[in-house]
Amino acid sequence: MVQPTESDGRDTGAKRPTSRGQVSRIDRDYYRRPSLLQRARRWVAVAGLAAGVAWVAWGAIDPPRHHSPGPVAAVHARWERDCQACHEPFQPITDDTFLSTAATRDRADAKCEVCHADVAARPHHPLQNFHEVGSCGSCHQDHRGRDADIVRVADRTCTHCHADIAAHRLPATEAPAVAPSPVEQPVTGFAAGTHPPFRGLERDPGRLKFSHGRHMLAGLSFAPDAAPGQRERGTAWTYAMLAEADRARYQPRGESVDALVQLDCASCHEFAPAGSDDLRSVSTLLTGAPPGAYPLPVEFERHCAACHQLPVAGGVGDAAGGTGADSVLPHGLSGAEIRRALEATLLGEALRGDPALLERAAAAPPLPSIRETDPAAVALGEMVGERLARAQSFARATCEKCHDLVERDLPAATSLLPGRAGRSGTDAGWFDVAPTAVPAIWLTKSRFNHQPHRNLPHALDRHECQGCHAAAYPDDATRQAGIAGQVLDNSKVMIAGLESCTSCHAPLGRDAAGRSVGGVRHDCVECHGYHGLGPHGPAAAPVAALPER
Repeated sequence: MVQPTESDGRDTGAKRPTSRGQVSRIDRDYYRRPSLLQRARRWVAVAGLAAGVAWVAWGAIDPPRHHSPGPVAAVHARWERDCQACHEPFQPITDDTFLSTAATRDRADAKCEVCHADVAARPHHPLQNFHEVGSCGSCHQDHRGRDADIVRVADRTCTHCHADIAAHRLPATEAPAVAPSPVEQPVTGFAAGTHPPFRGLERDPGRLKFSHGRHMLAGLSFAPDAAPGQRERGTAWTYAMLAEADRARYQPRGESVDALVQLDCASCHEFAPAGSDDLRSVSTLLTGAPPGAYPLPVEFERHCAACHQLPVAGGVGDAAGGTGADSVLPHGLSGAEIRRALEATLLGEALRGDPALLERAAAAPPLPSIRETDPAAVALGEMVGERLARAQSFARATCEKCHDLVERDLPAATSLLPGRAGRSGTDAGWFDVAPTAVPAIWLTKSRFNHQPHRNLPHALDRHECQGCHAAAYPDDATRQAGIAGQVLDNSKVMIAGLESCTSCHAPLGRDAAGRSVGGVRHDCVECHGYHGLGPHGPAAAPVAALPER
């Protein structure tokens, strides 16, 4: 039997709910009881209001701590409670905010330049794009604690431009006096492949003919095995050949006087300790470096004269009262000074050899024009002139062993010799010694200190300098081969390059042999400065007037 449904219009007998009954089920006081979301929203509002009140109260009680993200560096501690010494109210101090503009940067930098005007006056490079230069606060971030070094900036502040330096500098037409670097290698770190070779070591700008290899040989000679009785000056040097004062300087304690002279780096390259009053340390480049960071300039009288005397005419006497072995030229004279020194020496010896010449010279007429025609004076001038020609030739050969010479004709009127002083014209054959141009500091755009690099582990089994200056030491094969070209190469730079640094200044790791390498700081500012092209200023200009060797 099929049950009837409501759809067929018949009454099923079921009781249907009414509207009144459905409304009665609703709680009419629901709005009086807040939901969980409403309660949470209320508490959040209360907590925010309390935090705001506390923030305002903190700002009123302790404004510096209220606004500062942390303590300033020790060098700025004096102004820690004077925010306006460095900040403009409600203006950014860096360039990485949406509120930063050229005006805000200039105002922020002006605060720094009150104390650091000398730094601001030194641009990084003449070809730098000024619009890409960040504000002081963009690189030097403070409020990182008392011990923070705000000068040690992150590498990204350097590699941002140097990873593609050609795209971040002005064209040379905007600074015609500055030639851009011909090599544009990217710099993204300090390692082979990420840092170019040291440009300051590409060539030797000096013009001094000096062989490190030969001077580091025992006896300063390639034939050091001769018997002591056969060792002569010019072959193998022994300590007995040196003067007593020089022997005390070079001869090691306990060494025999017949032993061969063995120089080392410290024989010529001396380091002044802190507080030294050595006048050689007074240099525009060295005075800005820490004491002992760089060797003092080499001096002829102190380091060379023990073996390399400058005798007049070779120190060989003759029947006319020739020059004695103790007649030497001072070092560092100009061409005119060399001539006057030779003339004065030869005139003095001639007059001492023949006292009658002195009496006749004293009796000569007082007027120079008459004295120049006096037969005795003319004879004296001619006699000394012959010896002067030999002394001039010998002096030229002596100077040319180590120096490049520049030909020069000297006015005859400046001569001391009778018969020449009144003559017009010039005396040919004289010369000036070209500047040696040996750099006091080779890497002027980087920072280096010899003191912490001495006695490094990789050099303990050898001479302490050989680890980085191996090119200055002749190897065994060179010693056996005799005078080899690489030993007498005067233009060879004796300083190792990038490879001598990356064994320590690199991320900590191990090499192929399992030895620990790296671990020493290798960020950009470890060696480089920014303001003024580095810590030592621009490199010295090459001597363009001299011919190539």
